[in-house]
Amino acid sequence: MKRRKDPTLEQIGELMSELDAYHHRTVVIKIGGNSIAEDEHFLVKIAKQVKFLRANGVHIVLIHGGGPQIDKALRERKIEIEKGSDGRRITSPGAMRVVRQVMNEMNRHVVEALVEEGCRKEKILCAANHPRYFVQAEPLDHKNSEHNRSGRPVGVSVEAMERVLNKGRIVVLHSVGLGRDGKTLYNINGDDYAMAVAIALSAKRLILVTNVTGVLDKQRKRIPAIDEEAASQLIAEGVITGGMLPKVESALWVVKQGVGGVAIIDGFKPWSILAEMLTHEGFGTLFQARLG
Repeated sequence: MKRRKDPTLEQIGELMSELDAYHHRTVVIKIGGNSIAEDEHFLVKIAKQVKFLRANGVHIVLIHGGGPQIDKALRERKIEIEKGSDGRRITSPGAMRVVRQVMNEMNRHVVEALVEEGCRKEKILCAANHPRYFVQAEPLDHKNSEHNRSGRPVGVSVEAMERVLNKGRIVVLHSVGLGRDGKTLYNINGDDYAMAVAIALSAKRLILVTNVTGVLDKQRKRIPAIDEEAASQLIAEGVITGGMLPKVESALWVVKQGVGGVAIIDGFKPWSILAEMLTHEGFGTLFQARLG
């Protein structure tokens, strides 16, 4: 039997130093509905790491999407799945009712996973069971707002959320926002929602948990960290292209708004969030204002 290699004292010191830097700081973690659907153990992996971080004084906001689950529910109810020219979902009022129901079910499911891994239920704010929405929204299409309930975030209830976090509670949110009229609900893109929350809370990190390793170089090796200057060069060289390009641009924009860093990581690997946060090399690609 192969003996496990123990960490060195230097490695332990590195972990402790990095962890200390997050004490009483906010980390926003966004997980996608695709990841939840594809891996039955995905939420367990996330919950173990969230429990560890919270136990060590990190303020955690956990946000989930629900695209595949919503699509499945719409098909079951024979409601047409519509998308605009930009690929974004067009959410009819009827579809919005389904979105709300599915998101609430998923929200409770995420909370259950946290509780099963040892988080105390009374120390978790479950959006599905909470009377208010923390993110305000407006319609993406103002000209068609009566028939399209897809929205964008325009405000975050910072003081209310910080009160919850300062009490040591984990905040678990879904990407549904409340309109300015106080009654109309909007379906918000999960990444846009998480970015708005991270910016409003001046988070130390926004971690986008995906099924990709991060940004790869010409040799298909992971690039641990990127700033705007490095990104511009990689784009010019044709290294960053296609679907990764808007992700990179969005991540750099979020950093410019005051978030300490945005990381794109592969969440299917165990302990990937901790590896990204607590080691110098990280586990995905970290976007920062300036390298070094």
